[in-house]
Amino acid sequence: MVNPKPSDRQINSTVIKALTVLEKVAFANGGISLADLVKELDMPKTTIYRLIETLKHCDYIHLDANTERYYVGWKTVQIGVSGLNNIEVVDIAAPYLTKLAEKTGETAFLAGYYNGEIVYLYKKEGTQSIRTTAQLGMRRPVHCTAVGKAILSTFTWEEVEKILEEKGMKKYTENTITDAHKLRKELLEIKRNGYAIDREEIEIGLTCYAVPIFNFTGNMAGSIGLGGPTTRMRENQNDFTSQLKEAAFQVSRMLGYVPKIGGETVER
Repeated sequence: MVNPKPSDRQINSTVIKALTVLEKVAFANGGISLADLVKELDMPKTTIYRLIETLKHCDYIHLDANTERYYVGWKTVQIGVSGLNNIEVVDIAAPYLTKLAEKTGETAFLAGYYNGEIVYLYKKEGTQSIRTTAQLGMRRPVHCTAVGKAILSTFTWEEVEKILEEKGMKKYTENTITDAHKLRKELLEIKRNGYAIDREEIEIGLTCYAVPIFNFTGNMAGSIGLGGPTTRMRENQNDFTSQLKEAAFQVSRMLGYVPKIGGETVER
């Protein structure tokens, strides 16, 4: 039996205030002082101090005695990391890929990386999608798939070279990139544009776009892609890639990723 949503009377206002204080401390770059908390929160100074002392006593907040600034404590970090470690990327990505497939009518994919190849972890077909040979659990090369190239774009070139040396660059169609220098140039382009393209490189008639996703450690967690008939994909490239990048951002955010610009974390 599902418990009903608590009423305003059932919600403990003290708990809400404590969580509000904890959030302020957690998202403050370089810690935060008591004076700044008082300025930013609509609470009496005595209330904030009382809540901080309780959170500090329970190791959710830490006070740096030298700077008199508050930071998150080890228990807050422990709980956050524990929760993130229990997140399954497929469970997080599936709803976003379903929406992508429904809105575009094309097939949406989630791919992971394993031992120099990509592995399809999830697939959602749209109403207009064409049948592809890509199936769940199937492995495919990284050099000629959009999801693979999106993943490669997050690696150093030295790492990419090792993969290519081990796996090679097999030619699947006349469009397959088989030259390492050409691939390197394309990976730089992917970084600039924010998405990868498979221009009928593994299946004639099939064009795909893909964007990498990241987890709470800032590391690549895979990539999501959208594929369909070349004509439709090209006609809708700007719209599809925009939707794909937004979905990738949301999936990464749900995985705990916070992008950084100029060394500082930013919120979208």
